[in-house]
Amino acid sequence: MKWAVPRPIDATLRGKKSNAWAVIMAGGSGTRFWPESRKHLPKQFLNLLGPQTLLEQTFRRLLKVVPASRILVFTAREKARATAKLLGIPGTQVIGEPVGRNTAPCAAWAASYVLKKDPSAVLGIFPADHYIGDTKTFARVVRVAFEQAEEKGVPVTLGIQPVGAHTGYGYLERGDSAGTVRGTRVFSLKRFCEKPERAVAERYFRSGKFMWNAGIFVWRADCLLETTRRYLPAVFKAVVKITMDGLSPVAIGRLFKKVPHISIDYGLMEKLRGTILMIPVSMGWNDVGNWATLRDLLPRDGKGNVALGKTLLVESSGNVVKGRDRLIATVGLKDHVVVDSGDAILVCPMHATESIRKIVAVLNQKKLDRFL
Repeated sequence: MKWAVPRPIDATLRGKKSNAWAVIMAGGSGTRFWPESRKHLPKQFLNLLGPQTLLEQTFRRLLKVVPASRILVFTAREKARATAKLLGIPGTQVIGEPVGRNTAPCAAWAASYVLKKDPSAVLGIFPADHYIGDTKTFARVVRVAFEQAEEKGVPVTLGIQPVGAHTGYGYLERGDSAGTVRGTRVFSLKRFCEKPERAVAERYFRSGKFMWNAGIFVWRADCLLETTRRYLPAVFKAVVKITMDGLSPVAIGRLFKKVPHISIDYGLMEKLRGTILMIPVSMGWNDVGNWATLRDLLPRDGKGNVALGKTLLVESSGNVVKGRDRLIATVGLKDHVVVDSGDAILVCPMHATESIRKIVAVLNQKKLDRFL
């Protein structure tokens, strides 16, 4: 490929000047955290794991690797101003998408935007709503990813070392070794794998060759944009026009609404099989996918309950209970989620938390917009 020509590592990534940029993708809705997650307050803006929102935690982690002035945030247009205020960054670093079009158009837009500012930019792409417990390991591995993307001219992804046979994650199959960089092993990526059935997930886990796909990618911006031109030409044409000087918000909206809704995995990465690098890493990662995940991330009482707010749990175990102004009392309750958001109450078995999005779908059907 024309763009995959190696170039010398910028002195930066070794400690001097930096051409590392990051884009935080904060456009998701997080419907599985209903009733707290709403259209005006999606998951990444919730304080689920302490005083900081998930978006703030993501931004703070990246400061260990990328200067604050080189961190961009993509979010819904109506949340752009509040996002800039939350993170304490200029509004020019928050890009408001007129509509959601998944991660490939977002990444291409970011690449086109940063290339106008820095033709040598290396762009890291990060979800806004994940938890990472070991931030030191995260920073170390991401620095290596930036170096490898810069030097080799190919995308680099992080593969999360699995701790079990999870069926809710996509998987990455490890290929041959591509060397060791300052103690960090780098491999070729053999293939992306869809979310598997239980038996397949167990086979993946036993093999030791499969990692969880965290959706973290690092890539030279020029390579990313050229790959978009090659495989998603409609997206390429739109984002190049969008980043032209002087284009009005209305014109940007018209252009972006026409691009396909497609993920970076499907739209770009799967087209590059054999030319992607992967770094396996164990860093306390969790995608904070639903209420059940809080049981693994927050302190529990002696019976395995996570109890937040005004709660009284009697002869109850393994629950996540979150109250507000009024008391939530349970007796004999086991493995359930109970959440009071003030105007709505959720009661759900722990094993069914992935299906909470069905409630949102029904609320939409019934036009109960005040609960969305």
